[in-house]
Amino acid sequence: MIRKILSALLCLSLTALTACGITACGKPAVSEPEVTRITAPTLAEGDPSDTPVASITQPPETEPPEPVEEARISFLAAGDNVIHPCIYMDAERRATDETRAYNFRPMYEDVADYIAGFDLAFINQETLMGGDELGLSGYPRFNSPQALGYDLCELGFDIVNIANNHMVDQYAKGLSGTIDFWHKMEDEFGVTMLGGYYDAADYDTIRLIEREGVKIAFLSYTYETNGLRLPASSELVVPYIDDEDIIRQCALAKEVSDFLIVSIHWGVENSTTVSADQQRVAKLLAENGTDVIIGHHPHVLQRIEWIESDYGETLCIYSLGNLVSAMMSWQNMVGGFFTFDIVRMSDGRVYADNVGFTATAFYYGPSYFNSHIYFLSDYPAEKAATHGTKMLYNSPATPDDMRNFAKKIMGDFLLE
Repeated sequence: MIRKILSALLCLSLTALTACGITACGKPAVSEPEVTRITAPTLAEGDPSDTPVASITQPPETEPPEPVEEARISFLAAGDNVIHPCIYMDAERRATDETRAYNFRPMYEDVADYIAGFDLAFINQETLMGGDELGLSGYPRFNSPQALGYDLCELGFDIVNIANNHMVDQYAKGLSGTIDFWHKMEDEFGVTMLGGYYDAADYDTIRLIEREGVKIAFLSYTYETNGLRLPASSELVVPYIDDEDIIRQCALAKEVSDFLIVSIHWGVENSTTVSADQQRVAKLLAENGTDVIIGHHPHVLQRIEWIESDYGETLCIYSLGNLVSAMMSWQNMVGGFFTFDIVRMSDGRVYADNVGFTATAFYYGPSYFNSHIYFLSDYPAEKAATHGTKMLYNSPATPDDMRNFAKKIMGDFLLE
């Protein structure tokens, strides 16, 4: 009995000491931290999952930030600049500056500010500028005054393409003289010339332009040179459409650039219908990473479309039509400016956006003179009534006829 009483007293003493924060060993007691527990649902007896699992508080999930636009570069492309003799004779008639024998600027006056307003502007210069020593000439073997080149640079064109079916009109001498001239313009104005190359190494040197940190590569090809060929002894390169070259050069361009634009001379003259071969080559370009295809040669408008491939979407205009020419049909007088923005996002994506087409009308009078480019929306009815295509070739059209023509081909891309 006494032993039981002593044991009870000992227990009471230990309890009192613990309550005072002292353990049986005489050290302060350490309180366990509070743990919030989640009661698990009752599990079936014998379920291996019935072992309690400590809960872990997870931080809330956050969405990655939306990519933001880092750069936007505006781009304009103009079609065939075909300098028939009446056009350079008109420029000679307009020359008032004693330092220049030809003045082409009045012809482009209404569209000059528009061209200059873009970050980059492209033109297909259809006719050679091989030098005065070759003599000036028109269809079918063109050679145009080099004064035109100065005017194009001063208008704000940054990229000039010469790969077309007339680039061998004056054989090797005419082509080398044209290449020399445009390299001189590169030194004076910073213009980039596409489509004519001194040799194979020059041909595989990718033309690059950088704007706002975006590297833009350019390639250029032509379907033919009207049956004319350079002599075998010439090292000059004409970039004919060739599948192996396209695949190889697209790969080279993609290695050094963020965005690839290909200029291509193709299709059937005076046909608004896109040919099967144009579609085949366009698909090949898209499948090899081309972002934008700029087509020319038919001398009339052809449609704009997006082409799907494993790379994504490729923007293609099959034909820009003529910017300048003295051809015989009014449909040849409807051309325009193909425009888009090159956009770079913070996640590294670079793509074409804000696509449109602004139509133009080219006028020459019944005497072939007074040549002038108008925005089609501003083209005067009285000019249409005296156009050379009507007076000389019985091919009349009103401004409404021209607008309906452009709308039918360009659809929703046509900007009013």
